[in-house]
Amino acid sequence: MADQPDFLCVGAQKAATTWVHFSLARLPGIFMPVIKESHFFRESSRTCVQCPSRRRRIKVEKFSRELLNQNGLSIDEELMLKQLKHFDVEHVNDDWYREIFSFAQEGDLKGESCPSYFGLLEEDIEHVNAVAPDARVVLIVRDPVDRCWSNLRMNRRKREGFDFEKVFADPSGLTNCLENTAYSRAIPRWRNGVEDRLRVFLFDDVIERPNETLGKLLDHIGYQGRSGVEAGKPVNVGDPTPIPHAYRERLYHELQEQYEFLAQIYPQRVAQWRARHEQNLCKAA
Repeated sequence: MADQPDFLCVGAQKAATTWVHFSLARLPGIFMPVIKESHFFRESSRTCVQCPSRRRRIKVEKFSRELLNQNGLSIDEELMLKQLKHFDVEHVNDDWYREIFSFAQEGDLKGESCPSYFGLLEEDIEHVNAVAPDARVVLIVRDPVDRCWSNLRMNRRKREGFDFEKVFADPSGLTNCLENTAYSRAIPRWRNGVEDRLRVFLFDDVIERPNETLGKLLDHIGYQGRSGVEAGKPVNVGDPTPIPHAYRERLYHELQEQYEFLAQIYPQRVAQWRARHEQNLCKAA
């Protein structure tokens, strides 16, 4: 079973997973699929209620159209098109997923960055282990309020008619956003499921020390010869819209469990996060 991922970056969403994808994809000896997120382990879960196959195929159509509109394709672009054809299916299974990694060169480290894996249940992580029993797992932690606010700003950018006031007024409007920030459930599940194959990174370190953080990530996934490797630039940087007082107050209240959980892992950093939010709330009061 050589065609399987050697590592997975499982989120969190809006916590530099795209930076991970492109920073690794440009390195010799690492294969990252042409489509960043296959959503396979989410799509194959019996608890899946969304339609990740539609999202995947929309990406395939867009990327394929961009390539085919060019005058002539390079060898690498021809290989991209072959990958895109593989991704353009309605139903998936384990063999389909493994075949994604057959596009890699012999000896490549193979991986996927897919933040929808963040919230996988125990049975889904067992599926991950069945398909890729030795895969190293990367999970990135971001300040819970900041992560949620970035998530909401992304939703406004991508969804026509998205309205912050309606979301915050609806009792269930923040459900998905809060689920995507549930470190207190996701980290123990992944830690129990893959044990020491999991390594948790801080989003703050990606921003403050990108080269050092990338080096530690490469060490974790077993990449050899990383001397002189430099991290890629930030990707998908959100708009700088500041968070209004009422929204910060609501999110900070809703996410207290996450701050308490993360404080056990990163006490100093979480204390800094909390102090910043509390200072902002006091100023606006």
